[in-house]
Amino acid sequence: MAMEIRSYGFGEEPRIVSLWNRCLFKDRINLEVFERKIILDPNFEPEGFLLAKDKGQLLGFSYNIVRENPYFRGEVERDEDKGWIVAFGFVSETWDTDVGHRLVQESIEYHRSKGKKLIEYGMYVPNYFMPGMDADSYAHEYGILMRNGFKEVQQSFAMDANLWPMFEHPQNIVDLEDDLKKEGVEILVLTSEFLNPLMSFLKKYWQGDWYRHARELLLHNRKRQFVIAVKGHDVIGYCQFWGGEGYEWYAPGSHFGPFGVREDMRDRGIGTVLLYRCLCSMKENGIHNAFFMSTGADARRLYERFGFKVSRVWRHMELEVRS
Repeated sequence: MAMEIRSYGFGEEPRIVSLWNRCLFKDRINLEVFERKIILDPNFEPEGFLLAKDKGQLLGFSYNIVRENPYFRGEVERDEDKGWIVAFGFVSETWDTDVGHRLVQESIEYHRSKGKKLIEYGMYVPNYFMPGMDADSYAHEYGILMRNGFKEVQQSFAMDANLWPMFEHPQNIVDLEDDLKKEGVEILVLTSEFLNPLMSFLKKYWQGDWYRHARELLLHNRKRQFVIAVKGHDVIGYCQFWGGEGYEWYAPGSHFGPFGVREDMRDRGIGTVLLYRCLCSMKENGIHNAFFMSTGADARRLYERFGFKVSRVWRHMELEVRS
């Protein structure tokens, strides 16, 4: 096989999307998503999007990125030693060849040339597609990463739930909400008066992508997609829901989260009621299902009380780059 590894070139976008969907069949995209999340990412460099090609046929890809333009203060310095393989795949006809191995080797070399000491797979914020490797779905890609020295550092879980015609919830949810009211805690759909308290809460306790994500939703006037926990004039917790991955990703949809409660206010049932009220709001908007991409083992137990079931297991993987 006279295969070559080269960078993405002008005008190849439709072919790359087609290749992506052949390789990552559970994580299909369209051209709009490719434009918004890859080409228009301020850290995208064509040199980092590697393609395996033989006799005019695209056989595989590896999308690599490093952070040179920050979304928030301090990001470039924080990620100075880190790079990401955001997504990686190769077609089934090449599983018994060295296509996958060469793509990963070239990816490692790309990050080494940028002076990176650590490569993570998947979880590049904000424009990730998968928060890790789904080894059950992409066993060959997982095997190539492992053979090239990547190690698993932790696991997380994607979960899904049905909201229609009924969804599960703790039987004492109304009593729990009444108890919170007695403590001065209310669960509300976001209104204008709490916009500034919400953003102050996010800026102080949930900096980075959560703040950015909420702000972008609110710039499109999506207050009704937020449920907040308030005590007095302070926001102490929140959750939100949204839609797809294209240019109108912020529209109402089945994607639940982010979701968080101020640390000193946890273990009081606030998160449970927030989750319930947000799922109710989703259902009232005609949404039949809810899902999110990633949570840890502890939070998983809370979601299971609302009928969420694990749909995928993500393996968070990284490689220390040798100089």
